[in-house]
Amino acid sequence: MPHRSVVVAGCGPVGLLTALGLAEAGVDVTVLEAMPRITAAPHDMVYPWAVLPGIERLGLLEDMRRAGLTVREWCFKVLRTGERIVFDLDTLADEVAHPYQLHLPQHLLTDIVTKRLNAISHARVEWGTSLTGLRQDGHGVTVTTKGADGARTIRAGWLVGADGAHSQVRRALGLGFAGLTWPMRFVSTDLRFDLSTLGFSETGYQLDLEHGALVARADRSGLWRYVYAESRALPDETIPDRLPAVFKSVLPEGADPLLEGWSAYRVHERVAERFRVGRVMLAGDAAHVTNPTGAHGLACGLFDAFVLTEALAAVVHGQADDAVLDRYARERRRVFLDSASPLSSESMRLVFHADSEPWLDKEIARYRSVAVDPELRRDHLLLSGDMRSTSVL
Repeated sequence: MPHRSVVVAGCGPVGLLTALGLAEAGVDVTVLEAMPRITAAPHDMVYPWAVLPGIERLGLLEDMRRAGLTVREWCFKVLRTGERIVFDLDTLADEVAHPYQLHLPQHLLTDIVTKRLNAISHARVEWGTSLTGLRQDGHGVTVTTKGADGARTIRAGWLVGADGAHSQVRRALGLGFAGLTWPMRFVSTDLRFDLSTLGFSETGYQLDLEHGALVARADRSGLWRYVYAESRALPDETIPDRLPAVFKSVLPEGADPLLEGWSAYRVHERVAERFRVGRVMLAGDAAHVTNPTGAHGLACGLFDAFVLTEALAAVVHGQADDAVLDRYARERRRVFLDSASPLSSESMRLVFHADSEPWLDKEIARYRSVAVDPELRRDHLLLSGDMRSTSVL
């Protein structure tokens, strides 16, 4: 029945996990994705320890572990001195279920989750299908779409907009997206070069006033992710021309990394004015965006999915009043504003937006002290848990 069905717009991690959670709860789900497929281009790929119990509840953890990398430490590497400040996630072994983070490129996650969805009779993924508009009433939502077969409409009880920072769902609702845009763009590159030979852990930060970067091993094949920042005043079209100089400034003399792909994007701190309008909810980047420096944006979006899935399934099955969806909207907006955005901004300033060499040196000294103090190290590693919310039921 249409009033018991949900359309999820967006096939990123948040949309897919929302759809799978609803489908496993017995809800009829249709996922719409404008792209014909998810490519291997550099996307979010780091899943912090805090989100892993939710992923495990969906039955995905072992498949993701087999396809990805289990990473148990990360480090700050100071470019000009070579110093390594290491944080070992085994510090949390006595108090969290999974004291590690997972690295899994988005296209591999997509393969895992869509196979699961395809095996559920009341779930479907429609690729190459754009949401072009929506109307809602007291009984449901009518979604208009455009795909290979032309325009059509879908009638459902509820709609979840998980369609990213440029969300068509949010725009169709006319919601504001207040915040700021950082003065630099990020360039995310995938390299065939073993950055562990330069002292990097499988995930970490390169600290330098000019050459700050995020560094992570992407998969088991030897692919590494290197993300740096540059002024947005520089032309987009000449990014490939500048890449050799970027790598020359940080890699050893004569190093010749094989560039497998890159993507560039602006970096924002923004939040929608509301996460619910009637029968439409927002989640993930459609609801809030932050810079990816601390991986808090993805974690916050996945916790949106976990909380919303439980609440919406209960509403669809008549087990809860739809007021729980208002609680979802308020709570997850609060978590973003109070935790995800401030923590991400702090990391952004450290790695990419330091005020001066003395300020950066002071911060390096602070993190050096944190890394060697068991209690301070524990508290720092537990920060990912600040993205969580308890059940709104």
